[in-house]
Amino acid sequence: MSESMFSYQPDEADVQSISRHHSQNMSIDDEKKYEVVFDGQDDQENINEAMSIGRKWFISLVLSGTSICVTMLSSCWSMASENIINHFGISREVSILGISLYIFGLGFGPLFLSPISEFYGRKLTYIFGLSLCCVFEILTAFSPNIGGLLFGRFCSGFFGSAFLSVAGGTFTDQFKKDEIGVPLAVYSISPFLGPSLGPLISAFINENLYWRWTFYIMLIFSAAMLLLIIAFVPETYVPVLLMRKAKRKRAETGDDRYYAPLEIMQKEQSVFTAALFSAKRPFMLLMKDRMMGVLCFYSGLILAIVYLFFVAFPYIFDKVFNFSKIGQGLSFLGMLVGMIIGGATAPKFQSIYNSRVSKTGKPRAEFRLYPLMVGCFLSPIGLFIFAWTCFSKLHWMGAMVGTAIYGMGTSLIFQGIFGYTADGYRLFSASAMACNSLVRSIMAGVFPLFGLQMYEACGVNWGGSILAFATLAMIPFPFLFYKYGETLRNKSPYAWSMD
Repeated sequence: MSESMFSYQPDEADVQSISRHHSQNMSIDDEKKYEVVFDGQDDQENINEAMSIGRKWFISLVLSGTSICVTMLSSCWSMASENIINHFGISREVSILGISLYIFGLGFGPLFLSPISEFYGRKLTYIFGLSLCCVFEILTAFSPNIGGLLFGRFCSGFFGSAFLSVAGGTFTDQFKKDEIGVPLAVYSISPFLGPSLGPLISAFINENLYWRWTFYIMLIFSAAMLLLIIAFVPETYVPVLLMRKAKRKRAETGDDRYYAPLEIMQKEQSVFTAALFSAKRPFMLLMKDRMMGVLCFYSGLILAIVYLFFVAFPYIFDKVFNFSKIGQGLSFLGMLVGMIIGGATAPKFQSIYNSRVSKTGKPRAEFRLYPLMVGCFLSPIGLFIFAWTCFSKLHWMGAMVGTAIYGMGTSLIFQGIFGYTADGYRLFSASAMACNSLVRSIMAGVFPLFGLQMYEACGVNWGGSILAFATLAMIPFPFLFYKYGETLRNKSPYAWSMD
C-alpha cells in the first residue's frame, strides 16, 4: 500500500515542475550539491529512522483513535435525532441534515485542507484541523437554535476531515514497506468502525441522559485526542524535516545556498493558490477518466448505503423487531463485526499481491483488485439476507448476520478500490483519492435524505432489495477492470502503467 492511498500529498507532477523551475536558476551541479537530502550521514532531523517501533505504534494508535472519533461524530446524531426533533420542533427531513451536512464537510474539507499539510507539515494540519473541529463541536453542543447546530455540524466535519485525508501519510512516513501492512490495516478500519460505534454509544446516552450529552461527550473525546496529538505526535513529513535540516546547514556553515525542495514551493506558490489548484484537478480527473468515475461511484454507493442505515436501522428494528432505543443502537454491531473481519484480511491480500508480483515480475495495479473481487459478491448477498430476514416472525439474528456480511463486503471493496487507485493512478494518485473522497461523501450525504422514505414507501423487504440490486449491478466491473484495466489506463491522460 502506498501513502497516497489515504493521504492527499503533492502530486509527482507538481514536484517535478518545481524541480525544473529551480534548475533554471542553478546549475545542475549546484542543485545536486546544495539540495538537502537524508543520506544516512547527517540526518538528526530524520525522526522516522530514530523512533522505536513501540513509539511508532503508539503514534499510529493515537491517529487511528482520532479517526474513529471524527467518524463517530458523523453517526452519533442518528440516535439523538428524535430528541432533537422534539426539542426544536423541526421535521424529520431537517433533522437528517445533521448527518448529511457533516458528511459533506468530510468530503469537501480535504480539497482545501490538504495543501496546508503540503506546505507546513502533518502535525500543524492535525492541530489546526482538530482544534477548529472542537470549536465547532462547542457550537453544536450549546447552540440555542437548529441553524447554529447544523452550521456547527458542517464545519466540524470540514475541519475534522484532515484525519481522513492526511493521517495515513504518517504511517508511510514511519514504517518501511515490509512493516506497514498491519499498522495501515488498523488505520484503514478506523473510518468504518467510527460510524458503527457512533449510534451504539449515542443510544446509551439518549436513553439515560439529556440528549446534548451526545455532543458533550464527543467534544470531550475530541479534546482528549487533540491533547494526545500535541503531546505525542511529532512531525514526520519528510519535506518539512528536510527544510529543518536545510536551515540547520545554513546556520552551521553560513552558506545560504543549502535548500530543501519545500522551501522553493513555499516561495513560488501560496497556500491559497495551491488549495485552488488542488481543488480543480480532482474534478478534471472525474470528468475525463471514465474508469475513475466508475470506481468513485462504486465506493460512493457502498458508503452511502452504510450512512443510509443510520436513519433506516432505528426505523427497521423498531417497526419489525420492536427494539428499544438501546437495542436499536446495538443493531449496528453486526455491521461493525463484519467490517473488523473484512479489515483483518488486509495482510493476507497484501501477501497475495506480493506473491503475484514475485511470480510475474511486474507490479500490475490490477493485482490490487482481489479484495474488490470478493467484496463485490458479499455486499449484495448481505443486503439480500438483511432484506428478507426482516420479518417479525423470524429471529433478529438473521438480519444481523446479513449486516455483518455487508460490513465484510464494505471493508473488502474499499481495500480494493483504494489500493487500485493508488497504484493505477500513481502520478496523480493524490488527486484521484481526493476525487474519490468527494464523490463518496456527496453520495453518503444524499442517501440518508431519501432512505427512510424509500423504506416507508416500498416496505422494509423491497426497500432493502433495491439497495441489493444496485450493488449486484456493480459485480462485473472488478473483473472487467482486472482484464482490461491496463489497456484503459494506457488510454487515460491521468492513469499510470509500468510499460
